[in-house]
Amino acid sequence: LNRKGAAPLSQLHELTPLGASDILQLQKEGAVVIDTRPSTQFAAAHVPGSIHIALTGQYASWAARILGLSTQLIIVAEDPEHVRESRLRLARVGMENFAGYLTDGVVGWVQSGYDLESIPQITVQDLAELRIHEPEGVVVLDVRELGERTNGVIEKSLCIPLGKLKGRTAETDREKLLVVHCKGGYRSSIATSILRYAGFRNVANLIGGFDAWK
Repeated sequence: LNRKGAAPLSQLHELTPLGASDILQLQKEGAVVIDTRPSTQFAAAHVPGSIHIALTGQYASWAARILGLSTQLIIVAEDPEHVRESRLRLARVGMENFAGYLTDGVVGWVQSGYDLESIPQITVQDLAELRIHEPEGVVVLDVRELGERTNGVIEKSLCIPLGKLKGRTAETDREKLLVVHCKGGYRSSIATSILRYAGFRNVANLIGGFDAWK
């Protein structure tokens, strides 16, 4: 690509700042908001329809695997420096179709008068109580890889590895509370955002994942 005149990664052009109304229109046209903030911030408040992939983990790898290389992206980050880091790390794996970034982040969204969404967080103690008192009303979804389950599982949990979840959401029950977990919490946060994006409303993230349960 460089031989054909494409700019190297060190010379990427600045992303376009976008207002809330611009983002809503772009979402209708198929663009995806990717929220790169820590999972606690995403869970507390995020732009509706966002896919959460935190910068703290294998950010670019998961983004490419889940969203593909050609999806038009809108970045939500904590500050301009994190916007630049997000964009650079995605470009390194070939994701270069950017519509822009949310001006002033989530604060800018609120200042524009639009509502935010949140993802409930549930402790392992509360999950244990729910499984005793409302066993038919809750489903535990394990998004770890199959091989990880050799180290232990939550009894009667459904396993759909994160990388396959987007194409297998029909296997889950929309009418029951879906409590999602991985090993420690990074992948389960991504999974809850995928489920919300697919229209699931009754979703919660298990704090600390299987490590906390164990």
